[in-house]
Amino acid sequence: MAALIGALFALRVPCGAATPTLTTLYSFPSGTNGAFPEAGLVLHNTVLFGTTYAGGSGWGTVFSVTPGTGGIWTEKVLYSFTGQSGDGANPRAGVVFSSRGVIFGTTEYGGAGYGTVFSLTPVTGGNWTKNVIYSFTGAPSGCGTAPPCDGANPEAGLIQNPKNGVLYGTTNAGGTSGYGTVFQLIPPTPPSTTWTEKVLYSFAGAPDGANPVAPLTLSSNGLLYGTTYGGGAGVCSGGPPPVCPSWGTVFQLTPPVPPSTTWTETVLYNFNGAPSGAGGGTACSATTQPPCDGGAPAGNLVLNATTGALFGTTTLGGDPTGCPEGGYEQGCGTVFALTPGGGGTWTESLLYTFGPPRNAMVPFNLFSPPGGGGPLYGTAFAGGSVSACFPASYLGCGMVYLLKPPVSPSITWTFNTLAVFNGDNGGGPNGVILSPKGGLLYGTTYAGGASGGYGTVFQVTF
Repeated sequence: MAALIGALFALRVPCGAATPTLTTLYSFPSGTNGAFPEAGLVLHNTVLFGTTYAGGSGWGTVFSVTPGTGGIWTEKVLYSFTGQSGDGANPRAGVVFSSRGVIFGTTEYGGAGYGTVFSLTPVTGGNWTKNVIYSFTGAPSGCGTAPPCDGANPEAGLIQNPKNGVLYGTTNAGGTSGYGTVFQLIPPTPPSTTWTEKVLYSFAGAPDGANPVAPLTLSSNGLLYGTTYGGGAGVCSGGPPPVCPSWGTVFQLTPPVPPSTTWTETVLYNFNGAPSGAGGGTACSATTQPPCDGGAPAGNLVLNATTGALFGTTTLGGDPTGCPEGGYEQGCGTVFALTPGGGGTWTESLLYTFGPPRNAMVPFNLFSPPGGGGPLYGTAFAGGSVSACFPASYLGCGMVYLLKPPVSPSITWTFNTLAVFNGDNGGGPNGVILSPKGGLLYGTTYAGGASGGYGTVFQVTF
């Protein structure tokens, strides 16, 4: 295994560069300490914070990992969800910090039955007080009149507007058509302690998208950007009747101009998957059918504040001949860019197409330094090696990678592998964040580690 990883580094790391080092900071030893983190981390005052989908009291946790002497990091469970009425269950997303040091996050289930938004407030003695600030009710029958339609099952994390403290998020289901929502939570005005929720948009499936699972991105002028895992118009091919795949969208939500109170949704791009006239196994062609494209985006978007370009990943698509593992005939996933143009048009380009297992598959979240104009750091959930962390359809345990912007006159982004997981050091990475000083990446893995396979917290030094 060590020889294989060394060979991969030799192929991917530029000549003269130091070999990146992967370090396991913490391995979850048992369910009581939390198990199976499905999201990345946030760094706050040198301490790492995250969530686990399971473990604790059985329904997931919020945890911290604190550095100590001798390179030893200590984990602490800040809260264990109970899944009981009035409490959340199974946080699938990470957390955010307010300017006052309050933690906010979501749980996919619990509360009124369809998930919650929660807060953790620090109190003396290093303890935290948990509050459910909103419980989702789903989309009750007859919600077109009363009660109002609501979202259900938030899988994505939250973002907060630093100007007014408003929280924004998405739900995977619920809304007027059951295809998910974008919502906001407005902070209470004292002496009230009640947050006000409003559904900003309900997805209809086609042609506007369906089932968002990724966090939103907020621009400096108040625009919200996001992706939907499915839905959209797609590009029809073949037939009769024509095949019109729905591989997800990139969308924009524009805030209302008073006296209007309605947000406007615009689909910036419809993904086509990796179209093949034979239903798989046939290379894409720009002349006889739509060209290769991504499909099923499940990660965040990175906004370049200078150019307005958006960068993201798709878990599938790319090349139907390039990912034979486990029947992934639509491809192993892509990294893409969307560039704004005149007349409101956006141009999509694929920056990188993932291939069979040793190159990795199923990319999720991206990270870029503030401003979004630099390199892109990301993780792929599987592939990267021949280790067996997951079923056959997910051969390999995943990797951390770096995409460097092109240097003119080139237009090609440069792909480098920074770390490869083998199970013992983790498996299924969920995303990374960059230390403010640079040179260090932090993240979690869903599985693997030295203590029973419940996941890890890791560091990559490069």
